[in-house]
Formats: sequence, structure tokens, C-alpha cells
Amino acid sequence: MGELLILDQFTVGRFRRSMSIKSRILLSVIALQLIGFVALVYQFSHQAGQSVFANNQQQIISSVTSTLHHFNALAAEMSRSARGLARAGELIYQQRNRLTEEQRNKKFSDLLINTFTPFPQAIGGGIWYEPYQFDNNIRLLGPYAYRSQRQVMFSWELNSDEYNYPKQDWYQLALPDQASQNHNLGQDIFWTPPYFDEAATEALMTTVDALMFDQQQAIGMATVDWSMEDIRRYLSELRLTPNSQTFLIYPGSPDSLLVDNKQESIQINQKLRQWQDKLGSLKRSEISHFSSGDSEKEQVVAGLTNTGLVFGVIVPDSDLAKIVDEQTQHTLTTGIGIAVMFVAIVALLLELLFRPFDQILFLLKSSISVNPETHKMQMNTLHYQTQNEFKPLVGAFNTLVKQIERYTEQLSETNDELLDSQSEIAQLNASLEEKVQLRTEELNAKKEEAINSLQQLKLTQKQLVNMEKYAALGELIAGLAHEVNTPLGIAVTAVTALEDQLHQINSSFRNKTLDKQEFADFVDFANEGSQITIDNLRRAADLISRFKQVAVDQASEQYRDFELGDYVNSVVTSLRPNFKTSSVTITVNCSERIHIASFPGALSQVLTNLIMNSLIHAYDEKQSGEIIIDVGKLKDQAIIGYRDDGKGMTSDVLQHMFEPFFTTRRSDGGSGLGAHIIYDLVTERLGGQLMVCSSPGQGSEFRIQIPLRLASA
Repeated sequence: MGELLILDQFTVGRFRRSMSIKSRILLSVIALQLIGFVALVYQFSHQAGQSVFANNQQQIISSVTSTLHHFNALAAEMSRSARGLARAGELIYQQRNRLTEEQRNKKFSDLLINTFTPFPQAIGGGIWYEPYQFDNNIRLLGPYAYRSQRQVMFSWELNSDEYNYPKQDWYQLALPDQASQNHNLGQDIFWTPPYFDEAATEALMTTVDALMFDQQQAIGMATVDWSMEDIRRYLSELRLTPNSQTFLIYPGSPDSLLVDNKQESIQINQKLRQWQDKLGSLKRSEISHFSSGDSEKEQVVAGLTNTGLVFGVIVPDSDLAKIVDEQTQHTLTTGIGIAVMFVAIVALLLELLFRPFDQILFLLKSSISVNPETHKMQMNTLHYQTQNEFKPLVGAFNTLVKQIERYTEQLSETNDELLDSQSEIAQLNASLEEKVQLRTEELNAKKEEAINSLQQLKLTQKQLVNMEKYAALGELIAGLAHEVNTPLGIAVTAVTALEDQLHQINSSFRNKTLDKQEFADFVDFANEGSQITIDNLRRAADLISRFKQVAVDQASEQYRDFELGDYVNSVVTSLRPNFKTSSVTITVNCSERIHIASFPGALSQVLTNLIMNSLIHAYDEKQSGEIIIDVGKLKDQAIIGYRDDGKGMTSDVLQHMFEPFFTTRRSDGGSGLGAHIIYDLVTERLGGQLMVCSSPGQGSEFRIQIPLRLASA
């Protein structure tokens, strides 16, 4: 008995020491899990902070870009109005010898009032002739109109020697002796820095000057005044972050800063001095982003408008850091809470998991004993009453013990147990077949889901292609309006002048003062006016016809017969507004008439995307170049060769250019679908082939080969 007691105490002590080691192991596992989880949460918070910071920077750049585009759109409208007044002023100048003073004044009054009445953004403007230019007896001739409340008022008050408009800063900016030289370079529009008008409106404004010429000789200028008050209030109210500051400034002129708050204006001027060189070197249609080197760092996003003004926003890094800190703090707080909860759950689960193991281990050790009579080891059955997953294990162990004790007696029962086992195996096989069938059904469901996803992807791709197509159609319509406006405006002006001459000759006829020379002058004038009207109306009709056919083809995707060379010329004509102001020329070579049956809308979209890609990617601003389109045929195939002499493409860009959403100008709003759409339309819609070759500095060349007669789809 003493020996058995000593054995039991030894066993219990060893068991306790084992439990102590097990506890330390469990604590180590929990600590490692906690450290790993905290590291994961910290890494996630850091990455999330970087993402929030970058996202806020991108939102600021997008806001500045949007505001810059809005400002440029208003500036373009001002420039067009100034050019229109200049052309009308040139026409009145040509008619000056045939107009009475009353007729001349009425023309000026009607022209200015009709121009500014439907144009609320302009607060005034006028037509200003060089001293003694309009009439040798009149030194200053400058009719002016300005907006008073909701009406447009016409005035001659600025013709006085006290105001002396030829000496004003806005007039000196575009002096005729300098402007004539600039005109040869195509520069006939000038913007003044913001200034306070001390004459009629007494408002903060900027002026756009459009020069007038008569046979290459400068005779004066037309002006449109743009009020800066609304823009200044808009800038003061614009807050991208709580402490951000917006500015609109003329480079090199700190006094031109448009800010209502004087104290804020002083602060912004002090900050802008350190970025004066960068702001002065900005290029149009380009957004610059740079940071200050001070202890209190700030982000500056700015862009140059078409008026010469620089618009930008100053955002302290502390504002962006505050947003990041709030996001990080929230993430860390949530992560720590989850980590603590995870540790508690793991500790509880481990305790619940190992407690039955300890009990089973103790019972197993106590089940082995030595028979004092035979001195042989024997195994005793276990007494385990807890109902859990170990209950079957204990039962199996007890069965094993009994089987060992009755080994010889159970030989006859072995066959029965074997049959039972075979039955269980059959059931398992049946269960396995059911599982295989279930997995097969799941795979079929996944396959059907993948097919549906593929169909949805193709539908989305088609929608993106349609979006690109209708976007191109929108640019086509805008180009039509701009292109047709010029010949129609000339025709209307000529008809108006002819109408005035007709009224004058009718008056002379009724008063019986009509002489032969006056009638002959009227006939010559009428012939010239009618010829101008007819030529410009025919030009407008031809433009509308070509634009109409291209637009209808792009919208309807109609299959029809058409002449290839003439249709390519129509597409190029419809894109004239996109390249006529640049130094890039487009030449179409087609030595024979080629009739094909295909989808002209798809071909139009292919050529449009090729030309726009060249204008955007192949040439820098104001860079001259040439695009050549060769049209021919080979047997039953039409061949279209397209090449430009621009920058060309690297082998890496050339390898990926037809992949969807691949673009080298993601920051400028590029979608990356242009080249992909070209390839898809040529190979699928037109049933042809597309080949391209290019290298840096050598331009790019495309070869399109399509059937002369494509079976309609």
C-alpha cells in the first residue's frame, strides 16, 4: 500500500508539472497571436492612411481641373465675342464713306446692344479706332456699351480727351504698331491683367482685345470687359478643406490677386512669392502640383488659364493629415477592440479545448496497473460521464480493453463485425456518390455564374464603346456649330450691308437724287455682296452635308454602299475644328474612285480615333506636323494607310496599346479605350485586319485592310 501511494503521488506531481508547461505554451501562443494581429492592424491602418491622403490629393486636383475648364470656357466665349465685334468693326470701316453719321451711329449702337444683351457674363465692351483712322476730321471714335442693372446702355462718353482711350493700359497692351507684327504670327487676341475700371463700370474686371485690320494694316481693336467680382466671391467661398486658400493671380503682378479678405490676400501673397518661378512657367491645359519646403508644409495645385491668369489652391498638409489621423485612429481603435475580443475568445476556446484532454490523459494514465498476484500489467476500463466529443473515444478505449480481455472469445464475433464494417463501407460509398453529385451541381452552378458574368462583361464593354462613340458624336456636333458659324456670320453681315445700301438707293430714287455714279456703285456693291453671300452659304451647305452624313453614320451604324475616298474626306472635314488652330496638316490621297459596301459609321469612328490620338499623343503644343491618309485597293480589299510624323511609340507602349483601359495619359482624363475600340471595330465590325508599326521619333503608321463588299450583319 505504501508503494502504491508513493506511485500515485509521483504520477500526480508529474501531471501538475506537465500542466504548468502546457499553460506556459498556451500563453506563448496567445502572445504570438496578439502580436501578429496588432502588426496586421497597424499595417492596414498605415496603408489606409496613405490611401486616404492620396485620394484627398486627387480630389483637390480634380476640383482645380474642373474649375479651370469652367473658367476657360467663359474665356473662350469672351474671345469669340471680341473677334465677332472686330470683324463687324472692320466691315463698318470699309463702308464708312457710304454711311451718314446717323447711319454709322445706329450701326454701332445696334451692333453693341445686340451683342451684349444676351451675354450677361460681359459687363461692357466697345469698338475703338486709331486716332483719325475712321475719319480725318475725328480724332477719337470709340462707341462703347455697358451693362447697367439689367439693361445694356450705349455711350460715346469715352471718346473724350480726358479719358483718351489710346493711352489706357488695356489699349496699350495691344498697340496697333506692335499688334500688326503679332498678327502675322496669328496672335490677334490679348488679355489684360485684372484692373479696376475708373470709367463707366467702376468694377474689378479684365479685358480681352481683338485687333481690327484693313488689308494687313491695324485700324483699331474691339474689346469685351469681363467682371471679376463674381469670380472673386466664388474663390472666397471655395473651401476644399477647412484651412485651404484659393487664388487667381496674374504672374508677376501680386496686386492682381483676387481675394475679398484683405488680410487673407496679404497671407496668400507672402506664400506665392516662394512659388513665383513655378507659377510663371506653367503651361496651358496642364495642372501642376508641388509642395512648400517650410516647416509647415503645404500642397499647391495650380493651372494656367487661357486668359493668362493662374488659378490654384493652397492646402495645408495639416488638413490632409487630420483626415488621415481620424481615419487611422478609428481603424486602430476598431482593430484593438477586435484584437482584445479575439484574444479572449481564443483563451476561452483553448481552455475549453484542453480541459477534456487533461481529463482523458489522467484517466489513461490511471487505467494502467500491475496485478500483484501475476505481476503482469493490466488495463482497466475508464469511467467517463461527461457528454462531449471524447465520449466515443472513451467508449472505444473501454471496448478495446474488453476485447483484449476476451480476445479468444471474440474470434467468432469478428466475422459479424466484418460484415458490419462492409455495410458501413457501402453506406460511405453511397454517401460519397451523393457528395460527388452535389459537388458536380455546385460546379455547374459556378460555371453558369461565370458565363453570366462574361455576358455582363461583354455588355459593359459594348456600353463603354457606345459611350466613346457618342462622346465623339458630341464633339462632332460642337465642331459643326463652330465651323458653320463663320460662313453664316459673313453671309448675314453681307446681306445686312446690302439691305442698308438698298434702303439708301431706294431713298435717293424716291427723292429723285439718284445719279448714275451712285447707282453704278450700288450695282457693284450688290454684286459683291450677293457673291459673298452665295459663296459662304454654299460653303455652309457643303459643311452641313458632310457633317450630317458622318453624324448619321456614327449614330445609326447603317450598312450601305459609299465612295471610300469622298467619305474619308468628309470625316477629315468634320474634324477640322479639332486641328485647324494647330500646326498639323492632314492630307488625303486617293487616285481613283473606290466603291465599297460596309458600315461607314464604324469606319468614321476608326478614322476619328486615329486622328484624335495623333493630335493628342503624337504632337506637343504648337508643334508642326503632317498626317497623311492614303486610300487605295488591292484585288477585293480596300487599303487605308495612315501615318503621322509625330513622337512615335516605344516598343512597350506598342505592345499594350490595343489592350482595354491602357493609356499613357491617365492624369489628363484618358480612358484607354480609343485604340482598343479601333482594333475591335476593324477586326469585328468591318471584318478586316489592322497592322501598326512605330518607333520613338519616327512617327506611327497604321495599315487598315477591309473587304470591298462586306456581308451585312
